[in-house]
Amino acid sequence: MMCTSEKKTNAMPCSKRRKAVVPGHRSLVAEDVMMEVLLRLPLKSIVRFRAVCRSWAALLSSEEFHRLHREITREAKVPLKLLHFSPTATFSAMAAYSCLLAQGPRDDELLFKLDYAHGKWLQVLTPASCHGLTLLYDDLAKAYYICNVATRAVTRLPHSAPVALHMVSTGLGFDARTREYKAVRLINGGMYSSRQQDTIRCEVYTPGGSHGDRWRPAAGEMPFGLRRFAVSAVWNAVGQRLAPVFVNGFLHWLIEPHLLFKRPRGAIIYFSVMEETFRCVRSPPFLSSDFGQNPPSAPPGFHLPLAPQKPPAGHLVEMDNQLCLVRDLRDDPHGSTLETWRLLEYSSGDWSLDHRIDLSGHVMGKELREPQTVRVIGSIDNGRSGKKIIITTCKHKVHEKFEKKVHTYDLTSQDLETILSVTETSTSMYGIYDDKPLPSRVGLFEDCLAPMHKTDEEITLSSALSKAVKEILLRLPVKSVVQSKLICKQWLGLIKSASFVQSYFEHKNIGRRPKLMLVGKGIGQSAFCFAPLDTWLSEAPSDCALLDTKVVCSKPCHGMNLVSTATNDYLYNPGTGFHRVYGNGGPEMHLQLGSQRLYEAEQHAFAVGSKNVGLTFDPLSREHVIVEIVYHQKNFHSRGYRSVCELRWCNSVELSREYLVPLPPLPVNDMPPAYVGGVLYWMSDPRLGRSRERAIISFDISTRLFDTIPCPSCMAVWSSASPCRAFVVELQGALCAVLADPVANSLDVWMLKRGRGIWGRACTIRLEASPDYSLVTKNVVVPMAIDPEDGKILLNTGRKVGAYDPVKQTIQNLYSLDEVPLVASERHLGVCQGSHFTASSSSGDNSTVFTDQPVRMDSEIMRLVPMLYEESLACYPPVAVARSLSFC
Repeated sequence: MMCTSEKKTNAMPCSKRRKAVVPGHRSLVAEDVMMEVLLRLPLKSIVRFRAVCRSWAALLSSEEFHRLHREITREAKVPLKLLHFSPTATFSAMAAYSCLLAQGPRDDELLFKLDYAHGKWLQVLTPASCHGLTLLYDDLAKAYYICNVATRAVTRLPHSAPVALHMVSTGLGFDARTREYKAVRLINGGMYSSRQQDTIRCEVYTPGGSHGDRWRPAAGEMPFGLRRFAVSAVWNAVGQRLAPVFVNGFLHWLIEPHLLFKRPRGAIIYFSVMEETFRCVRSPPFLSSDFGQNPPSAPPGFHLPLAPQKPPAGHLVEMDNQLCLVRDLRDDPHGSTLETWRLLEYSSGDWSLDHRIDLSGHVMGKELREPQTVRVIGSIDNGRSGKKIIITTCKHKVHEKFEKKVHTYDLTSQDLETILSVTETSTSMYGIYDDKPLPSRVGLFEDCLAPMHKTDEEITLSSALSKAVKEILLRLPVKSVVQSKLICKQWLGLIKSASFVQSYFEHKNIGRRPKLMLVGKGIGQSAFCFAPLDTWLSEAPSDCALLDTKVVCSKPCHGMNLVSTATNDYLYNPGTGFHRVYGNGGPEMHLQLGSQRLYEAEQHAFAVGSKNVGLTFDPLSREHVIVEIVYHQKNFHSRGYRSVCELRWCNSVELSREYLVPLPPLPVNDMPPAYVGGVLYWMSDPRLGRSRERAIISFDISTRLFDTIPCPSCMAVWSSASPCRAFVVELQGALCAVLADPVANSLDVWMLKRGRGIWGRACTIRLEASPDYSLVTKNVVVPMAIDPEDGKILLNTGRKVGAYDPVKQTIQNLYSLDEVPLVASERHLGVCQGSHFTASSSSGDNSTVFTDQPVRMDSEIMRLVPMLYEESLACYPPVAVARSLSFC
């Protein structure tokens, strides 16, 4: 008769290894039994039992226990679960849900909420979890997250160094030799051009690795022969939202052959996570035949569009621990089919047709034939029920609504079952130009105890004291937070962290009422001073004076404002006092005599000099960029003009770095541009150029390209006899076109529906009952913002700011230049007398700020300028001053 321990050894041959999990303990039967019980507990119970005692915490957190738990999970064939994210009621949070795939539709289980991940912009980059971990990406904050869905542990990866990136494709892999996870980014730092292939590079981040808490270059460089293919792979990944797939220790990117000018010898570029080197795999037979004998050609320097003109070749997926390529033949006139091809051998590049899903004639196949996007994300095999393929679909419904579904397709019975169905709005950040598929927020995951390594920043914020300090600092004014940096090193590290800066910005601005400041002339080192409207209305600040030059201020852009004069541009964070100055001196604009009168007659509070300048934000390099269009000549009789366009990055390394770009396809008018989601928009000037119709010019900083989009039909038609003015503004994060009609004395506001390119009438602002804002008196009235609490629209004429009530059609005056107290101190006396301002000064260092001559109220120089601002800690590091050596 066999003893109990012998029976146990024969039944479980790996028990000898499991005894070694608890070092320093005698090998007792009770300990083995306890180990077997713990390994078979639900994952939630294992996580909770870490709090029993220190020895259990060490045991349940050990790498050996995690490995054994993963082996048992695989042996037991625990079914995969479906993960999907949904936006919460607040802007800055996402909720993660799960459901079982094997039991059909059922109620979802709320797993956790991901704070500071912006609703509608979150994307799941790993459809199948990588050894239990899932990689997420916030497209708005440009932030990566790694999470273990089963244990609810999440960590945010650090930002990389600010460099001018154009396109990035990121995946998650596992190094079996070092037992480390690695996030890998393939970066295309230039436009799609054969002369810029040397810009392709790869960066790796290892959570908790020996390289520290930073992104680093991969150990192996991209081979020269693969760079052209790598550029194509990145463009395809970004344009089609196809993240790399991790299988067998490699991350795989699919090459799009239609983005190449020669027949590709490979279909896939793959990266060894262990060796950190690149190779390629030969194309499947159908890719070579689809490419044809005459590939497209292009002249040198030609830039291909982001999305390929032909349908994509397919997409990669991991099924049964092997790499598969899904070929979409739904548009085939001879049938409607999805094919899955399996890679048999990397060295030979042999492929085999694994499955063919024929949708023609299938009753439920209509669910897969109609949607614009169909993706296979994996498969499940539950033994009795057979193998099922998991398919996600996305179909446009009406306006901005999209219907997303998850299906299981039984290969044996050909039954199609819907597991999940949700309807959501478009998430486009770039208006009608973003024709990429919507981001996927679904994936597959398994119960796993994969550990999560926190970043240095998260470790700093992990203590209860740090969390309490953070909550206090989030509620302080900007200046108080800046002063708190001097308290100690811990507070300095907390306040300077990227997550705190982002959290502070969201806490102070998102969903809050618009904030107004008045801009005056600075007395100290700063060229300008800023004070909240309420503060200045009660008492003028002592460090401010009246402006003596014309100033135009932009709306806030990621915490910064651009203050422009005829000769300089100033980048300001009005809350912290951070500022940079950029000179833009150049030749004056030449005007014909008749054009000179017309030009001077139309000068208003929102035009400055001979330039039109806007502030945008590069989401990849994470720095502000000034876009400046300067006119050197205008002739309204011959319709001729001459101009240049320059970009200026506001980084700390090259302050004066400029970049010349091709001119806009149409001349822009004298109204400032509108910034929406990384794109600047201008209204064209129909008095110049070949077109006599209005259109909207756009500039996308990510591609550095201009384009045009049609404006509302009521604005497109232009006549020199018409008194109407048209311009663009940003309201509630959307692009709006405004038609100012002096005859009707109203502003007609149209809003662009994101992602669809459809204009809809937003509102009509009637000004008959408000003489101070009347268009009959040649006022230029600009809608600045919409109050989220009461729906009132903030209107600005330069001299006055009021809140327009759309229901009552009346304006509540908030600010008038005639009513602002101008007595700053005994050194600067400003007196409002009738229709004139007078300014005088006594002796002292600042005694020459104003003249004693009266300034007329109708002067184009506004002595104070209203400006919208955001409470932000945004700034750039100080500039290193280059030292020069002098020789005798």
